[in-house]
Amino acid sequence: MKIIWGRSLGWNLQFNNKGRYKPPGWKKLEITQKHFDGPDCYPWRKAFAYWPVKTISGKYVWMKKVYKRKFWAIWGTGFHMEPTVEYAEMFDILKDNREHGN
Repeated sequence: MKIIWGRSLGWNLQFNNKGRYKPPGWKKLEITQKHFDGPDCYPWRKAFAYWPVKTISGKYVWMKKVYKRKFWAIWGTGFHMEPTVEYAEMFDILKDNREHGN
């Protein structure tokens, strides 16, 4: 089992598809909601990606300027929340804003 440090035990069990009982139709948890107005959240900020980071478009970029933001991700039915960091390039942010009407 690969452990992702800085994550909860429940998240690690879901990530690794482990657990003693899995009812029929059991699925891996996905992010169902994003809250941007909670504690420790911040809007898009300039950053430099020294290491490869995955952007919201799914590409990996490194050694260039990116933007990052922190939000609360709600997993599954809303019982489990964790702070999450998201990275994007400027064109990803503009495209995301147009799609969601922000």
